[in-house]
Amino acid sequence: MDALSHRFHLITFIGLAYGLLAGGTMYVAAEWLPPLAGTALALAAVQLLNRFLHFDGLSDLGDGLVCGGTPERKLAAMKDSKTGAGGVGYVVTFTLLSLAALGSIRGRSELLFLPLIAEIMNKNAMVLCASAGRPREGLGNAFVANTSGGQALASIVLSSLLAFGAVGLLDLALGHWDLGTAAVLALVGALVSSLVGLYMSRVAMRNFGAVNGDVLGATNEIARPIVLLVLLMAVGL
Repeated sequence: MDALSHRFHLITFIGLAYGLLAGGTMYVAAEWLPPLAGTALALAAVQLLNRFLHFDGLSDLGDGLVCGGTPERKLAAMKDSKTGAGGVGYVVTFTLLSLAALGSIRGRSELLFLPLIAEIMNKNAMVLCASAGRPREGLGNAFVANTSGGQALASIVLSSLLAFGAVGLLDLALGHWDLGTAAVLALVGALVSSLVGLYMSRVAMRNFGAVNGDVLGATNEIARPIVLLVLLMAVGL
């Protein structure tokens, strides 16, 4: 964990693995199941594989943000083992948004490529969030403390290259997209996810005075539907 915290930008490779799982699930499921069923399977596969780790962060963030008062009181609400209305609301809202975004994907190639790009970019958002925040005691402390602006730039470049390279290689085998489209969507995904990460860091600093592990996990879950929705708009242009 300490070694990864000094090279946090490499988490985008984990995003690539999740992206192949999510996109591959939707691509294969489309042969036998309705779109919504394939979407549910893809999300379930990702969440079960990471043991709902980032889901927990999203729930804790929701509890902290809806709690009024000082940063210390909001942090206490985040650390409370009981899940409140804010936590439930955030989980339901962003899960529904992810389901809606994934369920709106049309086209054989998009079923495979858009989830692939989005999962890579979720991790890029986490790196950008960590790079712009101040650390606090907890599981995310090392990642925030050791992630620099240089790592943020490396993450943007690496996530763009991974998305473009993965889509390009799959496209050579499947023949769905041209490389120009893949390059544009990779860059759009990198830009949008970076903005989400920076915004989440700003929200955390304003409300909690720091970025912790819950904020990083929540950023992963919040970035997914936002990136997917923007990619859907870009594909439709």
